[in-house]
Amino acid sequence: MQDFQTRWLAPLALALTLFALAGKAAADDNLYRAELVLFERIGASDDLAEQMQTRQPQENPDVTRNLWVTNTNGQVVSDLSLVPRNQLYLSSAASRLENSGGYRILMATGWTQSFPPDYKGEPMRIELGDVIDSAGDRAVEGYIDIDRVRYLHVTAHLNQWQAASTDRSIQNDATADGQGQDLSDNPYLADGSQDAANDSNGQPGRAQPQRELLTWLHQTRRMRSKEIHYLDSPTLGLLIYFQPLDAQ
Repeated sequence: MQDFQTRWLAPLALALTLFALAGKAAADDNLYRAELVLFERIGASDDLAEQMQTRQPQENPDVTRNLWVTNTNGQVVSDLSLVPRNQLYLSSAASRLENSGGYRILMATGWTQSFPPDYKGEPMRIELGDVIDSAGDRAVEGYIDIDRVRYLHVTAHLNQWQAASTDRSIQNDATADGQGQDLSDNPYLADGSQDAANDSNGQPGRAQPQRELLTWLHQTRRMRSKEIHYLDSPTLGLLIYFQPLDAQ
């Protein structure tokens, strides 16, 4: 009996061990540290609101996972184990942007995740920047989605908002374009709180927009690991970097 165990069970145990190690190695081959640096161009928002009046932001899909969400206390909430900025490969790039005086870093972070072949990711919410209306909406809102087919693909869907200008609100109270068009139905302006006062005809006041679309960053890009990729819009820029992690 002991001879049987020696001849058959030991090789079987060795085979199972090698199989397990091979599976772990395959998993490690798909392990990456994903890094993102989102920044804003200082002073680039002048006159952009007028240009964006003809563009309508797409509705965000249902997003249940948080990547970087600033709560009411100004703290960052995330469902990921985020890497501190000073440990990022992109840390020096973020510092150079800041030191140039022309850019403001909004987010610099990373996390470790496995992206196996044919990986289908789920959108991860981003909400950051200043609070710009009574609803507590942030200046930058949207999501990041990461998939992998043959290469990694990143979809960035970010909208940047600003408080509605005074003259825009005055126009909206009347018929803004001078041709009887009610701008309260303008899809490019986000609705605000309802004005309880009645208008001159005794009708309830319309909901006044409290924010307007400044610009957006809507791009999908194929990624190569160990290369810095750059996505941009008139006011926002996004650096993306994937570092493969070797098996330890």
